[in-house]
Parts: sequence; C-alpha cells; structure tokens
Amino acid sequence: MYTLYDRFALRGQHHIRTWEQQGQSWAAYSNYRQPAAHGLYIPQPVLNLVVRGEKRIYDGLQVHCLRAGDVFLIPSGSVICSEILRPSADYASINFFLPADLLATHYAAAGTGKHAAGSTLTLSPSAQWQQLTQVLLRDFREDGAMPAYENMMDRVLQLLQRETIMVKQALAGRPSVPMQQMMARLHKGIHEVRLLEDIAVMGNMSLATLKRRFRETYQCSPMQWIWAKRLQMSALLLRTTEQPIPEIAYSTGFEDLSHFYRQFRRCFGVTPVQWRRGEIELFSQ
Repeated sequence: MYTLYDRFALRGQHHIRTWEQQGQSWAAYSNYRQPAAHGLYIPQPVLNLVVRGEKRIYDGLQVHCLRAGDVFLIPSGSVICSEILRPSADYASINFFLPADLLATHYAAAGTGKHAAGSTLTLSPSAQWQQLTQVLLRDFREDGAMPAYENMMDRVLQLLQRETIMVKQALAGRPSVPMQQMMARLHKGIHEVRLLEDIAVMGNMSLATLKRRFRETYQCSPMQWIWAKRLQMSALLLRTTEQPIPEIAYSTGFEDLSHFYRQFRRCFGVTPVQWRRGEIELFSQ
C-alpha cells in the first residue's frame, strides 16, 4: 500500500537531478508536468522546499496544502500520502534527506516533548529559506555544480535551529531500532492487518511491548494508527482516482462499508462522496 521512500525518484516525475555523497543520494531537484499521487513510508527525515506549483500532504492528522515558497518537514517514521495537483506549468521541489543520527544528537535536549513521530510540520517561509532555495536552484541548473555536503548540512541545521520547539522535537524524535524494523515490513501491508498479534510478529515483540513502543513513538495505539493510515489512503484515492467508493474502502482494509463511512466522517467531517466532490476546504483539516 505504501512505498519505501529511500531514494528521490518517484512515479510520474518528468525530470530529476540528484546529488550524492559516498554513493548515497542526499538532495534532489525534481519536477512534474502531470498530476501524481504517492503513498510513502519515510524512514529518515526529509526536508521539502517547494519551488513551483502546489501539492497536498496527508499525514493522518492534517491535510497540508503546500505552495511555492513553503518549507515542509517530514520526520523519521512518517507514513504519508502526497498528491501533486494539476499544475498550470509544472510542480517543482528540492528535497533533502537529513542525517537522522546527527539530528537526534543535535536536538537531544528537545526530545523530551510529546511531538509524535510522523507528525509533519510546515516551517516558517523566511527570507533565509528563500535565499537557500535560490542558491540550490542555481547549483542544480549548472552542470557539475554541487555544494559540499558538510557545508550544506551545516547551513540547513543552522536554519532549523531557528525554528520552533515543535520542529526541534520532531527532529529529535526517531523510532527505536525494533520499531524501524517493524515499520520496514508493516508499511507494505497496512491494509491487510487484522490483529495486533500480526503487527507484534513483524517486530518480534510481545503485545505489551508493541503497545508501549507505539505509544512512545506515535502517541496512539497501534490500531488507531493503522486506521488513520487507511483513512488517509482512502482520502487520497477518492481525490485522485475514479474507483468506486466500496472498492476504495475494501482495498484500504475496511471490511464493512458502514464502518468505513462512520470513520471517514469522524476523521474528515464529511462523507466520502462530499470529499470526492471537493465539498470541503481540504487544507489543514
């Protein structure tokens, strides 16, 4: 259901250019000329600088609308849906993989808060972020131009240091190794999970340990998290496909249509039909 986002290339991209450090991609410029939709599991923090166009991010708690100039942070362990909207020209962005180990150490003092892993954040679109975006665009457009990895990471960390405590808590948070191992398996089959025991087996842990670690990481129970991810995927499919509503419900893991309708309305405040028709302001719901 969700795809591992460990490289920048995604379905539907018209063009992409990446920078690498020791064989690992760390930054990319990409653009789309047609709408695209993705369900993604994000194992390490991602920083997204929107250059042109619009897109929506569904994170299970909110639907964020991003426009040119916006700066968006996706913490470790996030499972999100991304919808590239129909552009007048195209959609373009610059993305960074942030070094999770460095961030966890750098922001350790801020990690005592209750910011749930996977809770995405829109940062303040300051002049400093805009200046960084313009510098990066210039370098991406010049053949052979690439800033030094260490220098660029230092600059990004300095800008992140100026952000709110919520941002710092999100950067400090990181799922434990057992949770990361479990998520590496769970993200592919969220729609198939029926019992908590199924999730516990994926992480080689007891039910009690599973519940405790989920609460520590995501501030909710495992099944609450599962239902949220099923609902966000169904919301994306309603907006980006013409599949019948029952087909969407069943494909995302709902076995009872009345349960699907109740849960969808509770989460989004409207029926699936109203959502599909756009009879709601989607942004920051």
